[in-house]
Amino acid sequence: MENNKEIEEKNAPKNNDDGVIKKSDAPACCVGCVRWEKFGKSCYYYWEGKKHCTMWIGSWDDAMQQPL
Repeated sequence: MENNKEIEEKNAPKNNDDGVIKKSDAPACCVGCVRWEKFGKSCYYYWEGKKHCTMWIGSWDDAMQQPL
């Protein structure tokens, strides 16, 4: 059975040469966001130079409670 770290590494977006998004690649407003962790620069709410995100989400449970 895989542990959480193995699952996260397997599901990490492939945006860098080593196949994993590095923490330093995340804009300050995206650090800790599960959308960023899953999609990286492919996140629908991300753009280069972003300073603040109104769609930041700390867990997928919280995401399910947001209105569409």
